[in-house]
Amino acid sequence: MPNEIRKDYILDRWVIIASERAKRPTDYSSKPSEGTETKACPFCPGNERKTPPAFLLYLPSDGGIKREKDSDGRRVKNWLVRCIPNLYPALSPRNSISLVEDDLHRRRDGVGAHEVLIESPNHDEHPSSARLEQIELVVQAYLDRLKSLSRWKYVSIFRNHGKEAGASLSHAHSQIIATPMVPERISDELAACRSWLEKKDACPYCEMIEAERGSPRFIFENQSFIAFAPWASVYPFEFWLLPKKHQHTLLQLDERGKRDFSRALRMCFSSLTTILNDPPYSYGFHIAPTHGQHECFHWHLEVYPKLSIQAGFENSTGMFINVTPPEVAAQSLTESLPNL
Repeated sequence: MPNEIRKDYILDRWVIIASERAKRPTDYSSKPSEGTETKACPFCPGNERKTPPAFLLYLPSDGGIKREKDSDGRRVKNWLVRCIPNLYPALSPRNSISLVEDDLHRRRDGVGAHEVLIESPNHDEHPSSARLEQIELVVQAYLDRLKSLSRWKYVSIFRNHGKEAGASLSHAHSQIIATPMVPERISDELAACRSWLEKKDACPYCEMIEAERGSPRFIFENQSFIAFAPWASVYPFEFWLLPKKHQHTLLQLDERGKRDFSRALRMCFSSLTTILNDPPYSYGFHIAPTHGQHECFHWHLEVYPKLSIQAGFENSTGMFINVTPPEVAAQSLTESLPNL
């Protein structure tokens, strides 16, 4: 298969699929062991006072779950999920004053929110091996924080795994950053969805689902979700998870949807971990902005394994080179899916 230049489904973004330099899973180096650091880890049980007070905790209660929070003088024990302010926040909640100095130098105060969601008391927990019930708790915590942060224009939920992906601690955790503006990537996707709707009276992501279900980039589906490697994948072994039912926000998930999403996460990450020896990666939710009418949008999760370096060409042009065609990635991921 010769090299190709592929365009993203809806964005004006082009990617070089370098099939002639193709790499398969065995061509990527194994991940060095990071070891454990439970005694010093501020996220591990027993070290709660090393972090700010949690404003959301899930605790077991009579066969169910109850919500709690810390106070300045008290730290709740025996938690299952714990959400805290980031000790070194990128943005902080305070009064916003937007400043414009001239056409070239514009700024505003760094207001917003930056949170850490500790996904489990178990230091080495991972979506590939966690109990489904625990993954569902993490998903529910995402929903709870989305509701609580709705004053901000956009809420970004993401996860970095491994030092190469930007994780400073190896304990299982996600991060949430709420911003006073809608990020450019989301604005571009939203504009593309509106344009597609006007021209075709359809959702581009719904059309992607139908097109990729029968393609060599298809990976997995259950009743509520589908996973595939995108046509113009930027990263080797990149894959997306989409709800098969049109939804513009994560908050539209019902109980069945949360369960199916949790199962899809475990299935896909189990496969990724198996074929690439627990690689570093980031994932991020793409959801509609919190304010306004955005029903044309279709929320989804994008997963970016960090197996290559974006260097001079990528940084100077905004184009990318992917040396593992998505068709190759999808085949490997599909063949390694567990029987759950």
